[in-house]
Amino acid sequence: MRLVASSVSLVTACDDAGEWHGMAVTSAGSLSMSPPSMMVAVNRTASIHPVIMRSGRFTINLMDESHAALLEPFARSDMRDRRFEVDDWVEAGSSGPVLKGALCSHVCSVSETHDFGTHTVFFGTVDDVILPQDIARSPAPILWLNGRRVSVATPQTI
Repeated sequence: MRLVASSVSLVTACDDAGEWHGMAVTSAGSLSMSPPSMMVAVNRTASIHPVIMRSGRFTINLMDESHAALLEPFARSDMRDRRFEVDDWVEAGSSGPVLKGALCSHVCSVSETHDFGTHTVFFGTVDDVILPQDIARSPAPILWLNGRRVSVATPQTI
């Protein structure tokens, strides 16, 4: 599966004390248009796992190349305290932080969970979709391929 290019998202949530939590994932995606829903697989040892379980909410922020510097802190647990240092975040109420300028942010309420192997798959009903102000700009999603970040040239219609 290392040879399957996947988009990178930052999954974020807010705990009972109002603290923000997040992690980088390639295991998030759309699930259904009716009802609008998303899914994300989270390792049960990840620090955000119990936060999503308790709060019943998560946000999937699809990363843009302009946010590449955020990837390392969100991918490494030893850099957890640096994840929200930069001013790239806005508060989304009980859903926690939303990444400014993300290609798209899906604010979700957990509707179902399913444990499989080491992970829990969270199925979320989309409560809100946040798009960048400059929706006409060319998207430059961050992709993960063969264990590293790769850039995408301006997409062309085929």
